[in-house]
Amino acid sequence: MGKQEDRSSLQEQLDSAKESLHAVLDIGMSGHDAADAEEQLYEILQTLIDLFKADGAVLHLREGDNLTAFMALGAGEEAAQRFTVPIGQGFEGMIAETKNHLYVQDAQADPLVISPYVQRAGIHSMLGVPLLYGGEAIGVLHVDWRKTHLFSELELEILMVAAERCSSAIAVGRLCVLNLDMNRQASMYLDIIEHDIKNLNKVIIEDLDTVLSETTLDRDARDTIDAVKRDVEESETIVDNVRILHHTLSEDLPIESMDLDGLIEDAIKEVDWPQTKSVDIHYTPQMGRIVNGSTVLKDVFYTLMNNAIMCSRGDVALDIKVDKVHIDTQPYYTVSIIDNSQEIPDETRNELFTFHLGITQAHGKALPLFLVKLVLDRLGGDIRVESRVPGDYKQGSEFIITLPAIEAQVVPEPEPVYP
Repeated sequence: MGKQEDRSSLQEQLDSAKESLHAVLDIGMSGHDAADAEEQLYEILQTLIDLFKADGAVLHLREGDNLTAFMALGAGEEAAQRFTVPIGQGFEGMIAETKNHLYVQDAQADPLVISPYVQRAGIHSMLGVPLLYGGEAIGVLHVDWRKTHLFSELELEILMVAAERCSSAIAVGRLCVLNLDMNRQASMYLDIIEHDIKNLNKVIIEDLDTVLSETTLDRDARDTIDAVKRDVEESETIVDNVRILHHTLSEDLPIESMDLDGLIEDAIKEVDWPQTKSVDIHYTPQMGRIVNGSTVLKDVFYTLMNNAIMCSRGDVALDIKVDKVHIDTQPYYTVSIIDNSQEIPDETRNELFTFHLGITQAHGKALPLFLVKLVLDRLGGDIRVESRVPGDYKQGSEFIITLPAIEAQVVPEPEPVYP
């Protein structure tokens, strides 16, 4: 008889533990696939009502020295539109001030409950916990029953887990809003700076052209003024690069399917051809090579070609090769830009694309190399550099770009139909 009782007791404990585990999992998984923080909070409240067989659940958020009902389901829905309580007052305010849970058995008679909406909804029992973030109360979460309900330790633990989920969702949501506001401000400042710089540059160029129109200027003076004009025009590139950096870091870089060969050919057309050295670019395009790209990808190719030309001490030969490879069964294109002039020692390669080195490598319209790396990362690609001749970096360099390939679907030809 004793063994049978022991088995029954053990089974009850196992069933209770199983129930507890399922309840915690239900709260932990609620809202995991929600589209935003508000939807996640809604699903958490709904899960609490279902688990506790409660009549309502209310979420209050802190605004300065007050708590305002932000979301409510069930019996407390009216409160979400109107109720505000100071910190330290009422059921909700005391929870926020003490940062501890609070239980009221009869809300209709307890003087701690000051919300008229609780009275109106006929709520009797209330269990609430604080929403804590960084040690501070950012809100209060409580569940309500119209009948007298004596809460269990398990219910309190589950409610505390739900409060943690709500705190995280709210914090992430606020950070997203803050990030969006900062991005909007950054875009506005960039627009203002770009507008002012272009207007100022226009005035400077016009003044320099006026000086150039003087027939008494000698060749050295004209060359100096032409150099200043180029510097002024290139100053606008700084703003363009900052805008690209802003879009890349904010994941606002527009991505679309693009013709890889067309991008490379357009970049070749824009390359600066110096008069002091011979430049040979060898490239054989091939139709049908499509990648996930952006208009700034052309600037990436331009940058690598232009740097090879500008950094060389003598004549330059550039070979551009495109190959298709598979990495973990996924198709990629590799674009190799190979020169015979850039000397990049092994010890500097790891830091070549970091901010403090890369920003000094831009010439003309070229991007800083750290920005080249950021753009390619955003496009799902990569870049590395090797010696053109293995073991001898003085023989030139090879920059290898990897980009995800888009394979066109093969449409089978229809079978002929014979009469």
